[in-house]
Amino acid sequence: MPESAYGPTNQCIGLGKVLLDRGHRVVFAAEASWAGRLEPFGFVEALVDLAEPDPDAEEGQIVECAECGTEFEIVRTEPLALSPLAAGDGDGEPGDWDD
Repeated sequence: MPESAYGPTNQCIGLGKVLLDRGHRVVFAAEASWAGRLEPFGFVEALVDLAEPDPDAEEGQIVECAECGTEFEIVRTEPLALSPLAAGDGDGEPGDWDD
């Protein structure tokens, strides 16, 4: 999954360094604003534009990243919705977040 936040990306730099030191090729799939920031550490930058998905793309369609050539399959998902039982109603009974 392409990343655009500093926190998760910075944490992965340490892990990536360990992998580089062990001879691995490390590729960061990052949002385009990271251009030139990861390469100095020895990582490959596979930059992507986090624009809205193409509404005409079909489920199962294979698309290729114009920047890095990586192929991705289009998968449609529905937002996760918690039921009232799973989310809890705050009455302190089982099912509340703090249980």
